[in-house]
Amino acid sequence: MMSLSQNNTLPIPGDESNAQSLSKQTTCCALLTGAGRSAIAVIALWGERAEACVTHFFRCNRSRAMDVGQVRYGVWAGGSADTASPADSSSTERATTAGESIVVVPTAPQRYELHCHGGEAAIARILDDLSSIGVRRVAPHPLDGVPSAGRLPVKDPVDQRLIDEACAVLSQSTTVKTAAIALDQVRGALCQWRQRSIQLLGDDARRAAEIAAQTQHIAAAGRIGHRLTRPFDVVLAGPPNVGKSSLINAMVGYDRSIIMDFAGTTRDVLDAETVFDGWPLRLRDTAGLHRSDDTIEKQGIDRAMEAIATADLVALVTEPGLQWDHTLLEALERINASVPTVRVINKSDLSPVESADAPADALATVATTGAGIGNLLQTVVQMLIDDLPPLGRPVPINPRQWDWVTEIARLGEQPEQLIACLRRGELV
Repeated sequence: MMSLSQNNTLPIPGDESNAQSLSKQTTCCALLTGAGRSAIAVIALWGERAEACVTHFFRCNRSRAMDVGQVRYGVWAGGSADTASPADSSSTERATTAGESIVVVPTAPQRYELHCHGGEAAIARILDDLSSIGVRRVAPHPLDGVPSAGRLPVKDPVDQRLIDEACAVLSQSTTVKTAAIALDQVRGALCQWRQRSIQLLGDDARRAAEIAAQTQHIAAAGRIGHRLTRPFDVVLAGPPNVGKSSLINAMVGYDRSIIMDFAGTTRDVLDAETVFDGWPLRLRDTAGLHRSDDTIEKQGIDRAMEAIATADLVALVTEPGLQWDHTLLEALERINASVPTVRVINKSDLSPVESADAPADALATVATTGAGIGNLLQTVVQMLIDDLPPLGRPVPINPRQWDWVTEIARLGEQPEQLIACLRRGELV
């Protein structure tokens, strides 16, 4: 158990300056929280002189020893502490110098978390103060911030790489559902499947086809797994003035797109991000698809077609009684025939949707009142994650892992190459 002295200071040798003494040690810090403004930021500090660095700047509001796992509130005195002599730091009186209010948590011997205000100025002050006494700032390791109890302990370097990559994805996941898939891999779902497969093949090479079949299901999950850190792209496409922009506004719950009662209002691709049922979506509002001689409109239509070409799902939007141009429909199919599509009849309050020309599976919506919006979002999500594996299953969570697993699935008739690929953990 580590503890600080009763007055929360650790004397620095008097024959060297603080900066000289600390700069000779391997002591590092890293900002664990993401970029941008936030309520609270967390800075990790570790190394041979981490305790000395904390006591150099931190003035605790209590005089009791600070042990691992305990939380202490106080003031980060900053630059004013630099000028204090070693004798001054041994005083048992509380510091009255104005500073940044922070919380300090020792997480292990010579390892701390500093919790401060999330503003850039507060973060920069602490990092600059630490740098001034020789602490080296580094990028956080993917495992930082993940409790050790939640990680699979491994010795195999291939498994360690899989765990590290899963931790990196976990740190960037923005919803509980995406984080849960990444956390399963941090806990070893993919690693344990790899080790079991190697053992089975070592015992009986004839089981290669069986393992390859299992791997096909794992590879299928990679379509979702490699997208955990970025939202699915859902493109709304259709003729002008059918309410695509109004649908976007209704789906995200605020006015993201400008809406007008004439064609051509949307001339570019506008994005709006939202989360539905735990899944991040990027909704893309596009220019109306129609024949036009207007140069600017034609550019907007070209960009709409480009967005459709890279979409994860396309919502084809129309309104009652409006016929689609068959030439445009054929063009859409040629661009991205493999991408799922959902038909939407917006403004369905204008006339019954059950008309002869309406597709049987079309969804009825009224963007201005919100009618049918929940059903539309639910359908979109179901179509995007229709092959989602149950929790706890192995899932490749980045393109490298996806390519590797896909290659294993292809090697079902070649047991020697299959086991070599499993052991290697990546493509040749």
